[in-house]
Amino acid sequence: MSFSIDCGGNLEGLKGRARERLAALFSVLLLSLWGMAGASAQTVTSSSYITPFPQGDRYQIRVIGDWYGAGLTAGLQDALKSEASLEVFDVSRSGYGLVRAEQSGLSAEADKLVSGGPVHIAVLMMGMNDRISIRTAAGNVQPGSADWKELYGKEAEKLIKKLRNAGIAVYWVGLPPMSNPSLNEFVAGLNDTVRQAVYLNGAKFVEISAGFADQGGGYSAWGADIAGQTKRLREGDGSGLTQAGYRKVASFVEVSIRRDLAQARAQRNIPLAGDEEEQARVVPAPAHGSQAKSAATGSTGGWKPETSGGKPDPVAKSTTANFRTEAVAAVPTAPDAARRDQAAFAEAGSQSGEYILAELGNGLTSIAVITPVGDLSMREIQRQTPLADRLYFKVLSKGEALPVKEGRADDFRWHGEEGTKSR
Repeated sequence: MSFSIDCGGNLEGLKGRARERLAALFSVLLLSLWGMAGASAQTVTSSSYITPFPQGDRYQIRVIGDWYGAGLTAGLQDALKSEASLEVFDVSRSGYGLVRAEQSGLSAEADKLVSGGPVHIAVLMMGMNDRISIRTAAGNVQPGSADWKELYGKEAEKLIKKLRNAGIAVYWVGLPPMSNPSLNEFVAGLNDTVRQAVYLNGAKFVEISAGFADQGGGYSAWGADIAGQTKRLREGDGSGLTQAGYRKVASFVEVSIRRDLAQARAQRNIPLAGDEEEQARVVPAPAHGSQAKSAATGSTGGWKPETSGGKPDPVAKSTTANFRTEAVAAVPTAPDAARRDQAAFAEAGSQSGEYILAELGNGLTSIAVITPVGDLSMREIQRQTPLADRLYFKVLSKGEALPVKEGRADDFRWHGEEGTKSR
């Protein structure tokens, strides 16, 4: 960052304390601008849809809807019961709708969510109460018409924007097919209208129609539940959902939420501090090859931590039950030698692992690799076994039978001359 000031030669004319005050003021200005630039550079932005850092490390989920709301809440609570960090509550009302008289109550509920306690996720499912005309200055607009869909879309946008501007992740659940053809046509148009409003305003639409339709895409009262069992999913009125049906709707929402939660939790990983050169010394770029250890030291293991000045090497303490730490090289730290040898080590390569460099003193630097034991074992087995000899290739690709294990049900061999065991 550089600054320049052209005082037109007047600066030389300033005398005494006036000149000192100007210099002090200019220094304060420089420090302020530098601090602002540093703060801007340290700002952490998140690309995840759900906030990575909820208050109290617990995500608050609110279900907003009409008479679908209570059943969906129960289904979500069951679907997410294994997640202790998620709390699901119902704030829906049976009479809620975007164009009904109860719209004011729905708007007030949204205002409460925005201004009240922390809410991180909102799940919306409504529309069954909105099959009514919308009153405008030009008269009533009939439900399902093009003008009605445009007005309804605007009401949906208002609600979505209000929640999204407060940092709430919004999931709007579509309505399932209906048994009544007229109502089903209305619901299909309603889903299209809401879907467009959702996509244009940064929310997510959860499509569930295919899970409640027959092979031809029409209404079906029966279908597979979350366990694959054929169950009744719809009530006798042709529009409501049974308990199994609500649980199936919740499974669609669960998939979307869990996917976005995984992305949010990935954002919690804080990158290493320091410049690029410093980070490269701690975590060098991944290497490829098969003779890293032998190329660097002529040995593949049996390393014990050395000491420098009577103090144990801190790298040696990083061995745990889940990770195996092996020092694979000790190289001189003459000017540029460590970097050159590190590059040579990476060139020789290893199939996996994270490299750590540490200065041992006396002109030596240790190079260690930390590798997950399970992954390393699998990779070494795969490297040593040709593809044609691997078990999964023989069974799944070549169609060969699994090796027979003695005593197993598929063991039809004759066992012993006594004939005490035969199949």
